Amino acid sequence: MAIDWMLLESVEKTGVPVMRIYRWEPFCISLGYNQALSHINLDKCKRDNIDVVRRPTGGRAVLHAQEVTYSVIVPSTNPYSKESVTEFYMLVSQGLAKGIQTLGVPAVLEKRGLDLHNHYKNSALSASCFSAAARYEVVVNGKKLIGSAQRRIKGGLLQHGSIITGDAHLELPFYLQSKSEQEQREMKKLIAEKTVSVGGYLQKDISYHKVGTAVKQGVAQELSVSFKDDKLTEEEVLRAEELIEKFSVRK
Repeated sequence: MAIDWMLLESVEKTGVPVMRIYRWEPFCISLGYNQALSHINLDKCKRDNIDVVRRPTGGRAVLHAQEVTYSVIVPSTNPYSKESVTEFYMLVSQGLAKGIQTLGVPAVLEKRGLDLHNHYKNSALSASCFSAAARYEVVVNGKKLIGSAQRRIKGGLLQHGSIITGDAHLELPFYLQSKSEQEQREMKKLIAEKTVSVGGYLQKDISYHKVGTAVKQGVAQELSVSFKDDKLTEEEVLRAEELIEKFSVRK
């Protein structure tokens, strides 16, 4: 998350759109920017070697395991940055869906979406990002495949999210605080009913690199840009390290 924020800070200076594809080692739970830390059982996370971080974007908890995380960052000078939050969200999601379709998965955008404000307030599942699909999120046969969130600052716009490739996201309820084992099992079942993974749909394991390459190509096509493979500079690494404290959660 520190690297995503560093790239958002620097994109105004570089003027170049960036797409980042990454995964987590060890596995990690990320919380939405305003989500209460009390939702998470930090002791169990520590025992199971699960990191906990806070995202610079909103939304609810995501267990980053058997998934691909993406981020798209554009400078404020880019024409797409002039779009509304909803319009840019739709454009990136269309690119993600196009990429997933090339893998043989009939991904589409959710046209209607849930009233997330009331869902977060009233649903027992509200601590999980994958408990409901918002408008323009990527779904397969009505089930959520990709959860995304967005943040805009003066110099640029960041959208990032999680693409499910396996079933590990279903374990999130067991890391929530103040839930009985029975409630956790019921929550796992309900989330399983509302979500789908790339590997689950295809009924085979699929590599992180294959999914990452597909969505990168899809987003590049949708935004009419060309992403060049690159590494962080020494200066960028140092700045990201300075930002780690901003998004870390002590266990």
